Amino acid sequence: MGLELYADIEPLLGFDEEIRSLYDLYIEILQSWEPASLIDIGCGSGAFLAKAKEALQPERAYGVDLSEKMVRRAREAGVEAERIDLCEVEGRFDAATAVFDVLNYLPPKELVRFLGCVEKILVPGGVFIADINTLFGFEEVAPGALVRSFEEKFLALDSIFEDGVLETRIDYFETEKEGRYVRRSDTIVQYYHRPEEIARMSGLELIQSYPLRMYADEPDKEILLFKKR
Repeated sequence: MGLELYADIEPLLGFDEEIRSLYDLYIEILQSWEPASLIDIGCGSGAFLAKAKEALQPERAYGVDLSEKMVRRAREAGVEAERIDLCEVEGRFDAATAVFDVLNYLPPKELVRFLGCVEKILVPGGVFIADINTLFGFEEVAPGALVRSFEEKFLALDSIFEDGVLETRIDYFETEKEGRYVRRSDTIVQYYHRPEEIARMSGLELIQSYPLRMYADEPDKEILLFKKR
């Protein structure tokens, strides 16, 4: 996936209200655990981590992401962030989060590795919170076309879900000084994972799930709460 392209189009997607509600639920869950340290995996622009830092007042709030552009934005938002693979992170944390589809971007083999690294960085009794798209979300909400048009930018997304895999074609047009459009294209792939499958892949205990109606009248997303034994 073109991480830097996604970094450019993220502000244009127009889901700010829905994403804020997702952030609020994460923070509500985290508040009951009172973590002294928090790592946000795939922290993106740092928007969630900044909000969690303010609400929870942990001793340390740290974000990691593979996009240099996103890490730069996160630092500009006032949070500690680093471009580093999760499995290279040192130190231990009371809580870890992976917000807004992070797990869905990982195919099964990569997800197994990812979950093993999550377990490694958590202290005993630490919690991991992540959201995934439900089957309804993949089948009924995600497929189709999305177009965003601006004065000097144009974004088109076209998504197809087949055999447990969602492929989204991105075409992004941006004007140069001469008035010509420059086109950048890529494909994002997401994978449907059932909660019980995720639990089996890891040494973490799935202790609760929270169905969420983010874009539809039925739950199209689910927040999962895991605990390290």
